[in-house]
Amino acid sequence: MENIKFKAEQREKTGGLSSKQSIYNDRKIPGIIYGGKDEPLPILINENDLIRVTSNAGLFNSLVEVEVGNKKEMVVFKEVQKHPSKNVFTHVDLQRVVDGTKINVVVPVVLLNQEKCFGVKIESGVINHVLKEVSVLADPNNIPESIDVDMEDIRSKEKVRLSMLKNDGAYDFPSTLKNQDPVLVSVLTARGGGMSLEDELEEEAATEGEETADSGDEKAAEENTSDNSEEQSE
Repeated sequence: MENIKFKAEQREKTGGLSSKQSIYNDRKIPGIIYGGKDEPLPILINENDLIRVTSNAGLFNSLVEVEVGNKKEMVVFKEVQKHPSKNVFTHVDLQRVVDGTKINVVVPVVLLNQEKCFGVKIESGVINHVLKEVSVLADPNNIPESIDVDMEDIRSKEKVRLSMLKNDGAYDFPSTLKNQDPVLVSVLTARGGGMSLEDELEEEAATEGEETADSGDEKAAEENTSDNSEEQSE
């Protein structure tokens, strides 16, 4: 994939008033480049350039080259903010890419072989795509375009969790996400199975909520144990 490129200029003034003037008078969007050993760099991006760049479907899992003055920065987009009612860009967060350091990016979860899914084709179930994107830790030059889930052998009432994915080692998931082990997709039973789709969705949500609460309790217990151990050692 060819790197996305655009130019920006260093922002001399920061703050609410200067940002609004840049947005509405000069059609330039304030942003910040941060990360690595260099200091955070406030920038201004031409609105038309930002519209062009954000039209890329894979923007948040792509390397982006930003030229600021006579210096080029390799970054990834972390956040693009818009005004809630005016559909106007208000701020952009960009993270520097450092050689040898993995970055946290968000990639889509893609469902393969949906038409061959056993739970749908044979058992007349319905696919419930729970998590449509997921955070991964990857080398900047080897960011996966998507996390693929093969649905062919998934049966009715079966769930596919994060821990069930095959990983070739090219990327990893954040430890907090692995601890949560969220459901990416499930196949709901048909209405004739004694439970409506709405009821089953509610049951899944309740189960996930209980599991999340349990993991939170376990984490709190671990922290409490750790605190007690520190007190005893003192």
